[in-house]
Amino acid sequence: MSTSTYQIPRLFYRLKSQQVNFAKHFIALREKKKYRQDEGTVIVQGYKTLKELRDQGVKFKSLIVTVKKEPEEETDIKYPAINVIKDPKQFPAQQYYVSDINLARRILGTASKPGNHDIFAEVIVPQYSSDDSKIFDHDRILVLDKISDPGNVGTIVRTAKALGWQSGLITHHSCDLYNDKCVRASRGLALTWPHVAVPANKLLDHLKKHGFTPIVADMLPSNKQEKVEIWSPEEHSGPPAQGTGAWFWNQPKSLPIKKMALILSSEHHGVDDSLAKELRVSLPMDSSVESLNVATAGAIIMSDLNRLKQK
Repeated sequence: MSTSTYQIPRLFYRLKSQQVNFAKHFIALREKKKYRQDEGTVIVQGYKTLKELRDQGVKFKSLIVTVKKEPEEETDIKYPAINVIKDPKQFPAQQYYVSDINLARRILGTASKPGNHDIFAEVIVPQYSSDDSKIFDHDRILVLDKISDPGNVGTIVRTAKALGWQSGLITHHSCDLYNDKCVRASRGLALTWPHVAVPANKLLDHLKKHGFTPIVADMLPSNKQEKVEIWSPEEHSGPPAQGTGAWFWNQPKSLPIKKMALILSSEHHGVDDSLAKELRVSLPMDSSVESLNVATAGAIIMSDLNRLKQK
């Protein structure tokens, strides 16, 4: 029986325990928002996602390959791990490591379901300012207001990128876009979606300074509310009905809007009081449905606003 061990290139340092400082560092990046902010890096998993980030110019600080503790021969290491071990420079990084699956699970968290031959990386987070042209030089901007669920936020970001909403503002108390669940839900796109955090009480100042009209997603007013004029940009006759697209209210008819800022709010907290006078947009729904998930509603509204903007 062979007792030889496959020799992993010396470029790779093996992480042997979660008590090793490097491993502690990676775990803290996943678990602690403040630590991520201080370090300016985040952990991202998966060959395909990392390849896409690399191709978009995102830089890697560290690259980690999952390999069993004592592989006897090269065939014990499968794709994509073996590809990276053979050609590490396809992912230029400052440091390279190998880890067994148990430590990889501790670093990434069990929800990430790392594979026995997986790769993950410490990625350098792009930095943006509140006046960055990458955020405001667009005709559409998305605002996430106090949305705390990372799965929803990641899904919204992925959808926004797909539909051409190329940047955003995030109010304080919203989920950190570099939360590991958010990064997974966005398929890594949270790292390449220009955004900046702003206080809720300064949100309107930022939008209006750059010429954006706030459009607040909300439920249609109920029949019990004081009479509100609800209007459609497509001159539908009759009241709002399913299949008639987005309807607007809270302000007189004012379309077309040159620069629009769609504000999505937390289902739990609702629309912030500071937005009480802003234009509302709503989706007519069946009366048996109380509300839509914010990611679902956001996707429909973004798509419909895109359509209306082309008219």
